Amino acid sequence: MPSTRFAIAVTLAMLAFAAAPAGRQERKAAGQSRQRPPEAFACEPNDLTAYTGVVERYQRERERTTLRIRTDWNTNEDVAVPHNGAADAAASFRYAGRPFTAKDWERIESSTGVLRPSTRATAWVCRDGKVLVDWAVAKEG
Repeated sequence: MPSTRFAIAVTLAMLAFAAAPAGRQERKAAGQSRQRPPEAFACEPNDLTAYTGVVERYQRERERTTLRIRTDWNTNEDVAVPHNGAADAAASFRYAGRPFTAKDWERIESSTGVLRPSTRATAWVCRDGKVLVDWAVAKEG
């Protein structure tokens, strides 16, 4: 069937696009870009969602860190990052794509538990409950 072949071809093209090298971004017709999750974050592409934008709410708790991200697509997304027995979520954080270090707390927080204004992040959320947050510097202007 021609329609079945077309569907298979589209699916294969989408899988090839999803297998592009980490960190690479492709331009879409509307001017948006497609982000790739860090290689260390194992999640099937069909089970993965990414929220990128300004973090409007940030709360560090004993068991989890919660964020509200005002996305670049003008939606509000709430994300909970489980600490998995650790004192904080640093193991589930990256900064500019690199593993999160003690020095990076100073980059995102003005004091313990207080996020710097206009801090940006991408939260990679897997259907199985895994979350990885990649922090970024605030956008200028």
